[in-house]
Amino acid sequence: MDDLALALELADLADSITLDRYRGADLVIETKPDLTPVTEADRAVERAIRSRLEELRPDDAVVGEEYGASPESGSARRWIVDPIDGTKSYMRRMPTWATLIALSVEEQVSIGVVAAPALGHRWWAQRGSGAFADGHPIEVSNVSRLEDA
Repeated sequence: MDDLALALELADLADSITLDRYRGADLVIETKPDLTPVTEADRAVERAIRSRLEELRPDDAVVGEEYGASPESGSARRWIVDPIDGTKSYMRRMPTWATLIALSVEEQVSIGVVAAPALGHRWWAQRGSGAFADGHPIEVSNVSRLEDA
C-alpha cells in the first residue's frame, strides 16, 4: 500500500472511532497536565493509528498529540497525528473538529490529510500530486494581491 492510500485508510479508521463516540452519550473527558481537555476518543484514535502504523510501517516514527514521539523518532519518515483537532468542539457536539494526519520524509511534509467526518468533508494533498477536497482536485486562485481577494 502506498503512503497516500495508507494515510487515507488511517483517516477512515479515525472517522469510525470519532463518529461512534461523537454520537454516543457517554463521552469520557479528562484534563491533561497542560489543562487542556482530552477525550477517550482522542486517545483511542491515536492508539489505533499507532497500531496500524506499527503493523504496516514498523520503522517509521510517530509523533502524536496524546502520546508524544515513538521510540523510532530518529527515523527519516515521521507520521504526525492530531487525533481530534478541536477537542472542545468535539466535546460540545459541534461539528467543527477534524483528525489531522501528515507524513514527513527527511523533514519535508509529503502527505497531509484533514478528515472532518461530522461535516462530511475530507481534504488531502501529496507533494507533487496535487490537493483534493472530497475527491475533487483543488487549486489556488489567480488572485495574487490580498486587496484583490
